[in-house]
Amino acid sequence: MSIRKKLNIREGDYLQVYLENNEIRLRKIEPVRPLSAEDPIWRLIGAGESGKADVSEHHDRYLAEGEIRRWKK
Repeated sequence: MSIRKKLNIREGDYLQVYLENNEIRLRKIEPVRPLSAEDPIWRLIGAGESGKADVSEHHDRYLAEGEIRRWKK
């Protein structure tokens, strides 16, 4: 069985690539799950100053974009 099949890696999946000792390692990264409407984080929306007027509407997208930027570093 192929490694891709064993790890359920499909085209478009995100992988973290890192060096550990003298080995190159790969790790599949699961996407960020959207929050439910009942999540307490929604009470905090608007409490801080991000400079973005649409944080409550696009909260999950901003979180996902931040995670992708962090993964790519």
